Amino acid sequence: MKDAALWNLVLKGDMKALSFLYKKHYELLLNFGLKYTSDEEFVKDCIQDLFVKLCTSKRLSSTEYVRSYLLTSLKNVISDKLSSLRLTEDLNEHFFELKIEDTALESLFKGNDEELQLSKKLIDAYKSLPENQRVAIYLRYVKGLSYKEMAAVLNINPQSSMNLVSRALTSLRSKMTLDEYLLFIILFFS
Repeated sequence: MKDAALWNLVLKGDMKALSFLYKKHYELLLNFGLKYTSDEEFVKDCIQDLFVKLCTSKRLSSTEYVRSYLLTSLKNVISDKLSSLRLTEDLNEHFFELKIEDTALESLFKGNDEELQLSKKLIDAYKSLPENQRVAIYLRYVKGLSYKEMAAVLNINPQSSMNLVSRALTSLRSKMTLDEYLLFIILFFS
């Protein structure tokens, strides 16, 4: 049976036809995927993900060029997963830097007991924020990223990154007196 006929069966929900296409094109897809990365297990996972998407998608359209469609789709899956892995690595690096910044913040306050008590309150307020808000504050004010850059790192839209920073600052403000909040802003964001 030709690929186009099998594809039409897949469009009608025939999982046997999809399974046949999987078996028929698996080696081709594997070799094609290995041109993008040498990690064979990664490529196998991507092929699996592709066919799971094909199995569950309600938006498949008819095509006469099934082989090209599968190759292009696999390339997109690989590209998306590699981008996601890079983003995750970047985020992990930012979280590691954030942990370092937490301890660096404590070292800002060395001196008398009054300063130490104030520093403890400021640090506790910062650490009481949910992690996503701490990360947003860190990326925006310590690393100096724009909202658009933050959105790319956090995998959210720019408006959401603005909202996240705003919620974090509002939360901090509610936990401190105005003087403490201003001191926090001056020390942490300058």
